[in-house]
Amino acid sequence: MLKEKENIERWAILIDMEGFSELWHKEDQVLRSLGELMRSIFRIGRMCFPDSPERLFAHQISDGFLVVSDFGEDNLERAITIAVALMQHVAATGRLTKAAISEGELSDIQSCYPREVLNELESDHRVSLRMGLMTIFPIMGTALIRAAKVAKTSPSGPLLIIEKSKATRIPPHIPLCEVQNSDQLSIDWVNMNSELLSKIQSEAGLSQLGSEKLKELLATYCTEHKLPEKWVNGVRTYLGVV
Repeated sequence: MLKEKENIERWAILIDMEGFSELWHKEDQVLRSLGELMRSIFRIGRMCFPDSPERLFAHQISDGFLVVSDFGEDNLERAITIAVALMQHVAATGRLTKAAISEGELSDIQSCYPREVLNELESDHRVSLRMGLMTIFPIMGTALIRAAKVAKTSPSGPLLIIEKSKATRIPPHIPLCEVQNSDQLSIDWVNMNSELLSKIQSEAGLSQLGSEKLKELLATYCTEHKLPEKWVNGVRTYLGVV
């Protein structure tokens, strides 16, 4: 599955919680679900892919994470399957995520920051403001920028989106469909079932509810929450939930 090539960039999964800003002041569950997203990334990284060239790099960004591969991979099954495992695990908590997959590079940009700031930098990316505190994000690059663009231009809803140009690198057993009037594909993370997915979920101890239970959860979510029509349409159109 893994094939390093100099002309293939690292893949990146940008995944975050759906409706976090709306639910934040209403409940604690969305924060617990964010914790489960963190836990699932942690477990997959440590238990499934701990070593190079398969190791993972993950960075928290607000209510989500950027998960990046060690090297470029010709076959995108692993990236898609990891994203699906994360989305299914969080869905089991009753809250949902949205994810976008792209490719690019990622670099430590701390050397570009002002020296007077870096002189006060502590090991956990904290900078003293005397009685106050600054935290810095040391990573940036096209992996993040492109994944964010894919997410921003994608349809509304708890979807897993990838650029259509990568279709030939996606194995045929992965369920997907074209996004209407777009250059994107939507991966059906609800109905996806594969040997690699089961292996990751088993080794990392993640939730494995099955497609019918996931559909029930999504249908319930659509009725229990006040959601935009386009969000509900995204669930119906791309995930087969009625």
